[in-house]
Amino acid sequence: PELEGVMVGRGWVSNPWGFCMADRVLYGDGDGDSSSSSLLLPRPKNRFEVLEAYGRHVDYEEQMWDPVKIRRFMTKAVSHLFAGEPNAKRYRVALDDIAGLPKKLMAKDPNLFEKQPPLSELIMDAALKHLSEEVLYRSPEESWEKLVWEEEEMERKKNVVSSVVLSGSRNNGEDASSDVVASEMRSTSKSLIQEWQISRKEEEKNYCGDD
Repeated sequence: PELEGVMVGRGWVSNPWGFCMADRVLYGDGDGDSSSSSLLLPRPKNRFEVLEAYGRHVDYEEQMWDPVKIRRFMTKAVSHLFAGEPNAKRYRVALDDIAGLPKKLMAKDPNLFEKQPPLSELIMDAALKHLSEEVLYRSPEESWEKLVWEEEEMERKKNVVSSVVLSGSRNNGEDASSDVVASEMRSTSKSLIQEWQISRKEEEKNYCGDD
């Protein structure tokens, strides 16, 4: 009850989108129309909009400063925007290549760098190439539901495995219980994301049916 705050620090840096619903969950600020938030910019509806807004910023920065010196800082800021998503590593590798382009091209011929597309376009191309539309356009609410669902599923599976271990150790000893656990883990063929998507489709179908 006396807790006034928590410093997340590196947790936010490593997964910024994981905090996209923090204000609404903690403070119930859902509409953003209160007097305290009336001066704030509209919240992005998805990570595609985040990249669009950030693209305008990085293009301005590269006009003001030397891209050779600042580009890596610019790309690093959005390198973990898709943490935990399929192909997120490929997206980060693409950003790392983009970050090294100014220095590499300027060393060869400055004219080569001037012919390059703006940084905003390069970042967006990397996202569109390596990430699915479902990931790019998933709303903060959907991301929050997915996170909660995954945690509940992990807890459920952990309880199942624990019960299997306990049962196996009682009946056949430790070796047999290990085999049972391995079999149980292999039987879970679908990923959490696939299961979550299926559950959402069923909910949407039921919702449409009620209408």
